[in-house]
Amino acid sequence: MSIIGFLKTRHIKRLSFLVFSFMLTAVLGCSNSLPNNNVSDNPVNTAIIGLSGNPGTLFGNGCSESVIQVNTGIVEDGTPIEFEITFSSSLPPDLRGCLFDASPVVFDDMAFVNYLAGILIGIEETATINISATINPPEGDTESDFITITLQGVGIMAPEDFQLDVPFELTPENPLAVFQTIIFQTIGIKPGTEVEVSVSRPDLGTLETSEGSGFTTATVTVIGAEESGEFSVQYNATTGLGGTQVVTARLILELPTELAEICPMPDEADLTVEATLVITQNVLPPPMMEDMMMQAPVVP
Repeated sequence: MSIIGFLKTRHIKRLSFLVFSFMLTAVLGCSNSLPNNNVSDNPVNTAIIGLSGNPGTLFGNGCSESVIQVNTGIVEDGTPIEFEITFSSSLPPDLRGCLFDASPVVFDDMAFVNYLAGILIGIEETATINISATINPPEGDTESDFITITLQGVGIMAPEDFQLDVPFELTPENPLAVFQTIIFQTIGIKPGTEVEVSVSRPDLGTLETSEGSGFTTATVTVIGAEESGEFSVQYNATTGLGGTQVVTARLILELPTELAEICPMPDEADLTVEATLVITQNVLPPPMMEDMMMQAPVVP
């Protein structure tokens, strides 16, 4: 058989057809996928964006700040840039914080924006916020990237509930009233924040601070550091009266006054941080009754 005749055999024809079909499918497949890819039509003028946050983690107290820096490449000075809070999986828009003092254009391959922390109440809670930067070169393609900022929950930690024994009455043998200093811990609260402390039953006892005593509601100030602060108040128990006393500490987070007009203002309920302490107040028996109880014969 000649070579030409061999090439015309049925098996070789089938093989040639399969190879041609495979090559045609591959070419058409690649061609059809290009329009669906986010590939720049002008890669020479494509911007390169890198974002960093300082710091990258904040307390969700509505007053901590982070500086977001954008580093770019192949971008001329004066190129417009826009910033936006784009997403959070766990916080509604009015609790995500806000952006301020943003660079309107890129200069020396850099741009900046300040981020005011959102609101996240709850110790050991965390949430994330995505902040995007979009560059619009006049003769190039729009390019975007984002950074994720982490918020840590804030709150008040009350001491453990306790019992307090008070005398039946003040006597020469026991002339002093009973009092207890109560110390609350804070996490993520700025020092200097004012806290309102109140009692549920003023008849059982009242509060005392450096400003005086006999308060049903007293105002005290957080001291220490943002990551670990505290405030305290003294509880003065009423002699001869027992029952359940609830001490409540409450504060309202405040946005910086200079940003209150440009940042969303959450409802007061979303800004309220609260903790409670329960005191079980017991009245000791009178001394005479106590002696009688001790001297009473034991009945078998």
